[in-house]
Amino acid sequence: MPRSTPLQIRPAIAADAPALAALSIQVWLSTYATEGVNELLARYVLDEFTPAAFVSWMSDPDTALLVAEAGGHLAGYARLRFGAPQELFPAASTELCTLYVQEPFTRSGVGSALLREARSTVRGRTGNGALWLTVNVRNRRASAFYEKHGFAHRGTAWFALGDGRHENHVLGAC
Repeated sequence: MPRSTPLQIRPAIAADAPALAALSIQVWLSTYATEGVNELLARYVLDEFTPAAFVSWMSDPDTALLVAEAGGHLAGYARLRFGAPQELFPAASTELCTLYVQEPFTRSGVGSALLREARSTVRGRTGNGALWLTVNVRNRRASAFYEKHGFAHRGTAWFALGDGRHENHVLGAC
């Protein structure tokens, strides 16, 4: 991110939905489709990351959707789900469902800014900043990012895609 481009973290609006869908597909595929794209992966991202899904999340009172914008372009986003307890980390009832940063903006502070604002949003709504999340065990860069920000391993969960199960770490931070 050019230093002259100020970063703004703000709530998502409906007009952001197409850009959020495109950014999600791009980040998800570059992270998880490391052997190429097959029909299963293509169907997943095209079904999961739609503009309509983002508009729906924006209107859900149990969801907060924050975007990082630089120079009129979205660089990343965070999606929170309130009222989502995790038995492996009972201190938190809010899940950080997604924190995606477009590749050109990684290591530029965008993820940290989104996480700070997400925790502030959680504190404002629940009275504490406790969050839990899942991260794929192979996503070492994301795991290191969360560890640097005070998240600790709390257990294991599984992400099912087609006939496959993919191991995820459950992380939590107060």
